[in-house]
Amino acid sequence: MASDKEFIQAVDRAFEATNRFMYYGSEIRPTVVWARAPTEFIAEWQVAREHIINGHIDEGVVATVTDNVTAMLIIGMAPARKSVSTAISVQGVSAIKQPTAVEIHCKVSNKGTRQPHATAVFRDKADPSVVYAVGTHTKFFKAGLVESQPRL
Repeated sequence: MASDKEFIQAVDRAFEATNRFMYYGSEIRPTVVWARAPTEFIAEWQVAREHIINGHIDEGVVATVTDNVTAMLIIGMAPARKSVSTAISVQGVSAIKQPTAVEIHCKVSNKGTRQPHATAVFRDKADPSVVYAVGTHTKFFKAGLVESQPRL
């Protein structure tokens, strides 16, 4: 099993290798700053004006980020296994101003199962009691799937 530091480096390398953090031309590049390998990490991201609609983080952006960061976490638990997403759900919780540094706390709630489930909680970095959005992601491990995610 990888150490927390090795896990952080592997996830950040996977983030750099993917182009899936584009949302209508806006590049989103979170950076992992803390981890408890292999089931939990915190990534930081700077929310900019183009990520905000009607005072909230655009839920499309939240879905894009949730999909990608939690996929890295789920894939990190079982890098040799292929998986497909079965459900992604997001919800804006409170208003945000730009620019705001956000921590994305990602955690797998049922590791070791065939259908792992992860959450992503978007909190204010300066005041973690402020939650801006929440996302959930469920994947299904299945043999024979084509590789579509970067390897950790």
